[in-house]
Amino acid sequence: MTAAAWLGLLAAWAAAIALPGPDVFLLLRLGIRRRRAAVLAALGIMTGNLVWILVSVLGLTAILAAVPGLLPALQLTGAAVLGWLGARSIHGGVAQLRSGGAAEPSQVSTRPWLLGLTTNLANPKALIFFTALLTQFLPNDAPWGTRIGITLVLVGSGIVWFVAVALASSAAAFRAWFGRAAPWIDIVAGAVFVLVALLMLAETLLALA
Repeated sequence: MTAAAWLGLLAAWAAAIALPGPDVFLLLRLGIRRRRAAVLAALGIMTGNLVWILVSVLGLTAILAAVPGLLPALQLTGAAVLGWLGARSIHGGVAQLRSGGAAEPSQVSTRPWLLGLTTNLANPKALIFFTALLTQFLPNDAPWGTRIGITLVLVGSGIVWFVAVALASSAAAFRAWFGRAAPWIDIVAGAVFVLVALLMLAETLLALA
């Protein structure tokens, strides 16, 4: 790959992960309560991204073309999971508002790494993104060294970004400003999850119609 191709790849990747979505909102609602949970969730998110990256780099996306019903099935499953996670987050936020409670560590998932992984894998559109991205910059005859290099660069930079978000959202200054708004952050994060789920569901149903 040329230097220009590397720069284009990194610029597209940076823009994608910086865009607020379920992953970022999950880190915000966990970070405001406990740093360790947010960092573990960040690592879970990148574990999910590693799965999507490997599938794309290894060319396994050809399975989607061979099995037309696979992607819709993944999208419907992902929509259900994201909708469930969003509903739980909204319910938790509303419950806190009714009880007058602020951010409590007990509201943090006992398995934040798994929660981060699940949140990421529940959005199979990431697979479409990585496939489209790598199709532009990775030739079909690219050597294994290039494929491994791309994987390491994307995963490494992704870990840096998501862990940085986790650390920033769990910083004392951030928690001091937004700690009392934790229930509302839960509700907004849940609403984002539900919205993404509904959009994914609508897109899948329209494609199947």
